[in-house]
Amino acid sequence: MNERLARLYCAREVEKALFAMGGSKAPGPDGLAAGFYQIHWEMLGPSITAGVLNFLNGGALPSDLNHTTVVLIPEIRNPQEVKDFRPISLCNVLYKICSKVLAMRTREFLDDIIAEEQSAFVPGTLITDNVLVAYECIHYLKRKKGKFGACAVKLDMAKAYDKSGVGLSPRHYG
Repeated sequence: MNERLARLYCAREVEKALFAMGGSKAPGPDGLAAGFYQIHWEMLGPSITAGVLNFLNGGALPSDLNHTTVVLIPEIRNPQEVKDFRPISLCNVLYKICSKVLAMRTREFLDDIIAEEQSAFVPGTLITDNVLVAYECIHYLKRKKGKFGACAVKLDMAKAYDKSGVGLSPRHYG
């Protein structure tokens, strides 16, 4: 697994990652969406590929690629409060390509590295499958004795996995 993860990245992975992106989804801070790069791939492809591969194969990430604009998207008509908005980050498309290449390479190993208790991260499973695990963790923390501390993080799962489209649901991350 380590050998397959650590091998050098190739041009085909960069192209595949770009064309796996939604062409008209959130543009980067420069106003260009992935579709612009897809349409002009013949002209831009060699430069994009060289830059992405330079970073992925051990080079530095140019600081301009890490610029992000945070935008608030209204989730209801006539929003009045901050909770009525959903923040999204408009990242540079080249940064997204780098992230997508990394994600695509690790995807084949997910079954081997994600435990059964982490089923919320596996497509086709529900966060509610983990209610018993959460209960057991809290039970353990209440009864824990010893010198070393422990902690739990409370998450608002209703917001994180809201299927009504009002909160942040998994469908917003694709």
